[in-house]
Amino acid sequence: MPKVEYELMRPGEVVEARRRAPIVFVPVGPLEWHGPHLPLGTDGLHAWHVSAGVAREVGGVVLPTFFAGTDVLRLPGKGPEQLGALGLEEDARVVGMDFPQFPVKSLYFEESVFGLTVRELVRALKRDAYRLIVLANGHGAGNQQQTLTRIALEETDLPDVRVIYLNVWVPPAPPQLDPGHAEHQEAAVMLAIAKEYVRLDELPADEPLRYGDYGVVDGPAFDGNPTTDFTVRPDADPRRATREEGARILAREIEVAAARVRRELESLGPDAASRSRTVGVERSDGGSSRRGPS
Repeated sequence: MPKVEYELMRPGEVVEARRRAPIVFVPVGPLEWHGPHLPLGTDGLHAWHVSAGVAREVGGVVLPTFFAGTDVLRLPGKGPEQLGALGLEEDARVVGMDFPQFPVKSLYFEESVFGLTVRELVRALKRDAYRLIVLANGHGAGNQQQTLTRIALEETDLPDVRVIYLNVWVPPAPPQLDPGHAEHQEAAVMLAIAKEYVRLDELPADEPLRYGDYGVVDGPAFDGNPTTDFTVRPDADPRRATREEGARILAREIEVAAARVRRELESLGPDAASRSRTVGVERSDGGSSRRGPS
């Protein structure tokens, strides 16, 4: 299995990995409240795992997770992402997922500071010989997605280097627009990535999960369509999550992301693309390099 962890590689290993596939992945996600049952680093851990899975299949190196992110002040009202849609008081001051009574606050950066730090990291990588820089995002906040999209567009410098923005999750099926938070799918993914750090027993055993009490929110609520009692829908209940389901979700995310990365690499020309086509089979045991969730 090829080594992809940038921080564990010697210079010669980085040069050889870049020669085979000139791709570098930058996993990004804040340290953020994800209910009492999931690690604070859930978004960044998710982004790193998908990035590593794609790198082992397509090629490239993966930086350590950049545990940083931004979010917005939630506005009064009952529309998408607003206080009323989550069952919160209209005069509450809530940034992102930091609901008033939570005992640990998320480490959000102000948007401009977040953008500057990511941009400087991208510019540092552009001084090296990468052709494709992948900003792999695990955080759903709209302003984070917009900031990373803008940086990718502005820092692309063709024909030498392309920067792309990639959400690591597969978008939900319409009409749902937003993924949930700390709910069924995210809990399943974390069970597959780091089961020993997930504690579903920290949630009550047999009562509905109210959004405002736990910070567990289903996607339709973020879209402005909460349940009447502001509790998590049964199909989004994290207490039903399994490691096996998480493994299937991750495999699908890696498949979709790998296809996107291959397309982007091919757009840079045949030389860049040809160097990555055999990376996924370069193993001493003759097997595929693709690794399922640990």
